[in-house]
Amino acid sequence: MKFITVIFLLCISISVFSQNVNVSDYQVPISKAQTLRFNGSWNWGEAGDSVTSNNANGNLIYQTFYSSLPLAWFINLDATGSNTASNKSFLYNIQLDARFSKYIWEDKDLFGFSEVNASQTDTSKQIASDLTVGFGYGRYIDATSLAKAVRIEDHLLKDKIISNNLPKEVMLNIANIIERENEFKDEYGEIYETYWFDAIEQEIKKSDVLTKGSIGSIGILRMRQVLFGINERVNPRYYGWDVTAGILFPLTTADKSPVGNPNLSIGARYAIPLNWSIQINITARAYTPLDTAFFKIATLSADAGFIYELSNKINFVSSYSLGIFKPYSGIAAINHELNGSFWFYIENNIYLTIAADLLKQDNNPRNLTTSMGLQYNLF
Repeated sequence: MKFITVIFLLCISISVFSQNVNVSDYQVPISKAQTLRFNGSWNWGEAGDSVTSNNANGNLIYQTFYSSLPLAWFINLDATGSNTASNKSFLYNIQLDARFSKYIWEDKDLFGFSEVNASQTDTSKQIASDLTVGFGYGRYIDATSLAKAVRIEDHLLKDKIISNNLPKEVMLNIANIIERENEFKDEYGEIYETYWFDAIEQEIKKSDVLTKGSIGSIGILRMRQVLFGINERVNPRYYGWDVTAGILFPLTTADKSPVGNPNLSIGARYAIPLNWSIQINITARAYTPLDTAFFKIATLSADAGFIYELSNKINFVSSYSLGIFKPYSGIAAINHELNGSFWFYIENNIYLTIAADLLKQDNNPRNLTTSMGLQYNLF
């Protein structure tokens, strides 16, 4: 833990905003993002003529996010599977979370929402699911387009295509043009890139920091690398917060047992972009039955994620998860999970990953695992 603290403080100490724009400056009527990522690993060992291990693991993550003045929604799908050839067993865990929010007033942050959670494992008799409806307050905004604009600016500075950082207004306009990629596709079809890049270049020209009359072929190459993930990748960049309160209605259970009474559900999200290289995301949720067991039975889950872009090809990603279940009587069960990984960009959206995971479930012994694998970002 001391080592992690030292690394965190080191990252903070080198956090310098050289740009004229901050993450929280990006305020647009619409922000959206979409990610599809696959991780896979295979472990094989042999002693003499005997195979001692032959295991395969895979993880598929799909996330889509949309936020506008009148409404917002997100979908998260996390599917994990592992196969052990020695005993011919296949284990899997699938988790789906989806939420739709409708803001009551476009210029206010109060909204109503509905949320569906569903999960299925290899030991489940059926899909476990629940529905939550309620109200919330706050805004959670995706500023990845502005992060891409900053990455483009960094390249142009290193290649001496521009002599100084671009003004804030120009950076925000470039981010807005990046966000409007689909508009250029709809209007110009297969040749949209020409008009899309030209619109970005025209904004850069307004700043009077171009060392030549245009960004040239090198500038076009750098923009393509950033916008299409060629030889590098810009991680999603979020900022803002929201809190929610509602009623959770259990729909089905994994073991086909009675679903029980509705629960009071309270949740919160908070995204902290410390600079253009460091992002922290925090979520928390708690619920308790609306019956005689109110606050006598309670479940709490909290997650914190940390992303540090050491360079445009190397990322450090870590997360901590806490789960607490308080039964009607007896001692609460507490689970901890801490993991960290380095992502080394190879090419064509392929990463080499080196990871470690530390798991402590209630009173069971600590479980430490390490792995090396390949991650493929489909988009």
